[in-house]
Amino acid sequence: MLTQTKKALTLPSLLLLGHLAIAQQSPVSVGGIATGSSGSVSFSIGQLVDDTYSNGNYTITQGLQQPYEVVDPLPLQWLSFSATLKGNQSILTWKTAHEQNVHHFEVEKKAASSNNFSLITTLIAKGGNGDEQYQYTDHLLTEGVTYYRLKEVDNNGLNNYSQIVLVNLKSTNVSTLKVYPNPVLTQMTINFNALENKTYQLQLLDVLGRTVISKQVSCQLGSNTINWNVAQLASGEYSLKAVRTEVAPIKIIK
Repeated sequence: MLTQTKKALTLPSLLLLGHLAIAQQSPVSVGGIATGSSGSVSFSIGQLVDDTYSNGNYTITQGLQQPYEVVDPLPLQWLSFSATLKGNQSILTWKTAHEQNVHHFEVEKKAASSNNFSLITTLIAKGGNGDEQYQYTDHLLTEGVTYYRLKEVDNNGLNNYSQIVLVNLKSTNVSTLKVYPNPVLTQMTINFNALENKTYQLQLLDVLGRTVISKQVSCQLGSNTINWNVAQLASGEYSLKAVRTEVAPIKIIK
C-alpha cells in the first residue's frame, strides 16, 4: 500500500520541480488574489498566491500568503518655529504637520554664555493629521541673548530637533524702577524705564499691602525721571509698585 502511494506522487512531484514562480512586491494596504500565466506570477504585499497542479487523478496546491498591512506614517514636518520678545518674556510659537507618530515636544533653551541646552517644559503632542499649532511663554528671561530649540519625541522613542531661534533681551526691553535716595526724607526721585508711551500708576504700600498714596505719571518709551514728595508719610517701611507691569516692588525706607 505504501509503494502505490509513492508512485502516485511521482508525477506531481516532477511538475513541482519544473515550475517557476516569479514574484514582484509593491507595498499596498489591502490584499487580494494574485493571478498569472506561463509560469510567472506577480503579487503585492497582503495578497494570496497559490499554484495548483493536476494530472487528472491528483491535485496539489501550494501557496504563499502575506496577511498583513503596511503602515508607514509620514515623518513630522516642522512648518514654523519663532520666538518673540514681549516685555521681559519670550513667546515661543511653532506649527507642525503629520503628527500621527509624535508623543510630545520638549522645549529647551540656553544662554549665550552656556554650552548646553536645558529642558524647561514638555508639551504633549496633539497627534492630528493636519496642521497643529503650539505656544509657550518663557517668564524666566534674563538680559542678553537666549537660544531656543524644540525636541520632538516619537511614540517609539526616536526624536529629532527643530531649528534654533533666539531673542535678545536688552535693558531697553525691560521695565525697571530705581529710587534714590533710599532711605528718603521728603522727596524721592524715581527712574522708570517704560516699554510704551502711556500713563502708569505708581503706588506706595505699607507693610500690610495697603495703598497709602498713589500717583499717575505720563511716561514716554524708555527712561523717565519722576520726582515724588513724600514728606507727609510717617516714618516706616513701604513698597513702591508700578501697577500692571512686570516690575517687582521696591522697598522704601522713610
